[in-house]
Amino acid sequence: MLVLRFQIRSGSSWVGFFPGKFVSVGINFHITSVREGTIFNVMQFLSLEKVTGILHVSLGRNIPKVMIYFVTGNVTSAEFGAIVGDAVLDVLLCQEYSIKEVEFAPGRIGEINESALLVKASSLSGAMLNVSKDVDKCDARPLIYGLLPVIGQDHKKAGSLFDLLHDFGLWADQMVKIPESPNDKQAPLPQCVLIHRALSKNVITYSTPLISLRSLGPLLTLIQPLSDKESNNLRGYLRSLLPHPKATHLPIERFYAFASAIESIAQRRSQEVGDKARRAIHLLIQNTAKSGEPANV
Repeated sequence: MLVLRFQIRSGSSWVGFFPGKFVSVGINFHITSVREGTIFNVMQFLSLEKVTGILHVSLGRNIPKVMIYFVTGNVTSAEFGAIVGDAVLDVLLCQEYSIKEVEFAPGRIGEINESALLVKASSLSGAMLNVSKDVDKCDARPLIYGLLPVIGQDHKKAGSLFDLLHDFGLWADQMVKIPESPNDKQAPLPQCVLIHRALSKNVITYSTPLISLRSLGPLLTLIQPLSDKESNNLRGYLRSLLPHPKATHLPIERFYAFASAIESIAQRRSQEVGDKARRAIHLLIQNTAKSGEPANV
């Protein structure tokens, strides 16, 4: 028997490696609760065990899976449609909060796609370190939300930004025609440079309305002063609702949850404060729906 040490805790989206779980030789496992750092921990474990097979990473229902290939513990290549090689790791680390499932299937690897080879470093830790630096320096990331559906010109649609990336060739023609701008953002992936430019120019938009974090200021002012406990709880709750740590906007469905927490605190202040908070929340939602906030950053 081989010990695969991990623990899954539902609700808090947390996975770590701890004693207590056993699987048979072959290392065939399926993890359904993921948080920041999980993908590296899983890949490191597979590398240390010198496995051969494919790591499948699910980003959501009906979204094609990322495939990472291992040969005797070496991470050889990675594919996600039009995104291949080191760029796949960039996408995974950038949007790690969107990962839904991680599953490894052992087996022999056939012919390797040479265009999908990982070349940034000779070791897994080196490759992940380089990718982490790329993601930290990405200026386009605040507006890259993988799970949100996208609308393009002539009613063209993608079920999510991940789908657009996967099938980028279907969208590239209209994006490369957009003139460069001094406001363009730098990114490790040229696709993300074009996506951010297209979003900024309203050539493509998210079909889900977004609430700017800057617009939350007046709501928070209504419930001041906050106790240390209330402040910490609100800050932690908001962080858990963000699509990723660098996000500058909240999808409106997640804003509803945060707004409910604000309204609850306001009601505890007084009926008057509660009514003011409720009106302010409704006004913010109405203004966002009218202004087309998703594309303007």
